[in-house]
Amino acid sequence: MNIIDMHSLLEWIAQHAYYAGAAVFLVALTESIALVGLFIPGTVIMFGIGALVYSGAMNLWTTLAWAAAGAIAGDGISYWLGHRYREQLRFMWPFGRHPKLLARGEVFFRQHGDKSVFLGRFIGPERPIIPAVAGMLGMPPRRFLFLNILSALGWAPVYILPGVVFGASLDLAGAVATRLAVFIVLFLLAILAWVWGIRHAILWLQLRLEASLVYMQIWVGAPGEGRAFRSFINTLLNPAKPESRALLVFAGLLVLSAWGFFGILADIVTGDPLVLIDSSIYHMLQGLRTPFGDNIMVALTELGDVAVTLTVVLSVLLWLSWKRAWRAAAYWLAAAGFATTLILAIKAGLGRARPFSLYEGSSMFSFPSGHATMSMVTYGFLAVLISRELSSRGRLIAFTAIILLVVLIAFSRLYLGVHWLSDVLGGVTFGMAWVAVLGIAYSRHTAATLSPRGLMIVAFSALLASGTWHVATQHAADTLRYAVRQETRIMPQQDWWSNTWQTLPTWRIDFEGEYEQPLTVQWAGSLDSLLHRLLAAGWREPPDETNWLLWFDTTRPVMQLPLLPRVHDGHYEALALIYPVANRNDQRLVLHLWNTGVVLRERNQPVWVGVVILETLRRPLSWFNLPQDGKDFNYPRQVLLASLTGVKLRLDKRANILNSKNERIAWDRQIILALEPGNP
Repeated sequence: MNIIDMHSLLEWIAQHAYYAGAAVFLVALTESIALVGLFIPGTVIMFGIGALVYSGAMNLWTTLAWAAAGAIAGDGISYWLGHRYREQLRFMWPFGRHPKLLARGEVFFRQHGDKSVFLGRFIGPERPIIPAVAGMLGMPPRRFLFLNILSALGWAPVYILPGVVFGASLDLAGAVATRLAVFIVLFLLAILAWVWGIRHAILWLQLRLEASLVYMQIWVGAPGEGRAFRSFINTLLNPAKPESRALLVFAGLLVLSAWGFFGILADIVTGDPLVLIDSSIYHMLQGLRTPFGDNIMVALTELGDVAVTLTVVLSVLLWLSWKRAWRAAAYWLAAAGFATTLILAIKAGLGRARPFSLYEGSSMFSFPSGHATMSMVTYGFLAVLISRELSSRGRLIAFTAIILLVVLIAFSRLYLGVHWLSDVLGGVTFGMAWVAVLGIAYSRHTAATLSPRGLMIVAFSALLASGTWHVATQHAADTLRYAVRQETRIMPQQDWWSNTWQTLPTWRIDFEGEYEQPLTVQWAGSLDSLLHRLLAAGWREPPDETNWLLWFDTTRPVMQLPLLPRVHDGHYEALALIYPVANRNDQRLVLHLWNTGVVLRERNQPVWVGVVILETLRRPLSWFNLPQDGKDFNYPRQVLLASLTGVKLRLDKRANILNSKNERIAWDRQIILALEPGNP
């Protein structure tokens, strides 16, 4: 859905509020009904509804009322089912086939009594089951109704208001960098969908796996032919030999990861479709880049640097040696040593170039990504070492944290543009295959018991300490190393002044390739010269931008508030100034200028592009200030034009430009061309 369609949707919702309210009611109702709520992502939907409330499409208090009413009705239906059928509920579908669903709710209710109706509203897996259990176990209707209403009144704002706040923060992010805002939304939605999907997939698989294992164990114990094969299957299913199941998992992982790695390698050698995608992904991610995003991604990629990974490897090796776990120490050393050696050999053998030159020696080559490979090997085999002694829940938590760390480090290499997509995928699959090989070898023999808590404390303490030190000492230099590359164009001054100014950007471009604000000024000269002229004409430098707490002072005039930085083509503005609007404490003009990479040949003067915006304060729910950009770009431009004295300037009109994504803006297509005095 494009931006115009989204605006149309929001307008439709605002005009048909009763439909939107009914939808909120139904979502809250189904999310609260016994069992049905297990498969409805109500948390995610309510979060999105909160964002719609912030957009103005829905009223806050009405939406909260609809949500609370739906939650009350949903829990009421669940309670009625339990109260009506009592013990018969245990034999009704699906509880008859899956009694553990009801058993968890019973345990929770017996532990917490009546207050479980209130607490259960905020606890994921038990939420839709508790009301049915309360009815089944004979909780009085009046007492349930009181707690049901009370919990619903608390549940609605707890689940909707974060979406409202997120909508405001997204609006704020969109004002600073729309492309980054879109990326953040997609990333958060992907995480929410992944967590929701994994949780429900595990529930679905667990129920069926338990039933399948029962049937399988009956089959292997039955008399008949194929006793040897059945004995082998029984060994794999034997709870007394969990290492057998681990071998099965590692074998499957080895097959999949090896198939993936050699498939990627074949594509690189033959130039097949994956390699063709590499360039598209590279350019797309470079279009997403912002200085804020760069700071985060540089820090993440530094966590995968040799200095950090080697520290973690040595710390774990010393701990294993101190515990005299010699076999585990040997495997740990082999994991890191072999992976490092083979990576360097593959890099040198293929000699694949990076997207841009960055390193020297064997590291100058691209495939496979060393950061992705070593992160997967180091933390993947760490998971192998600790998995034996952890519970199923503990393994899930540990593996999730490790996978998230590896994915973030690998993605940072893509974002910063130092690797192609196939490099990162190749590194991850190679590392996974090597971990699977080591896991098979390590699991085939009984090993000394290791303390998972001690091992994890040592590993993550080393990661935290070395990572903090490395980021603190290298971040500034690495930020310059990984900065967005901008080509310099040399242009004759007369050509720029007469016509080639038309080739410079017309708009700020967002992630979808749609147009943002028109760039209504071009300045050729030094920024210091322009700054002094505009300060003399009444423009001001914005207040200290580091004092963000001022944005929560809703009594402060807009001219006393810090300025939100803006991003264009991966760079913050080089100059930003503000100008007061007469008799308005909630409005100001803001000038932003960015470097174009164009230099005029005659005096080596850079050319800058910029926009003047009329900024108005909004105060959502009277909690904080939020700047909103105006749609009129003619009036602000004329104020700047009147402020530029003693320079060579003129207004000229853009020829044959495409329309903005927002057709409601007021712009006559004219821009200011200004040239610093002293230029020939």
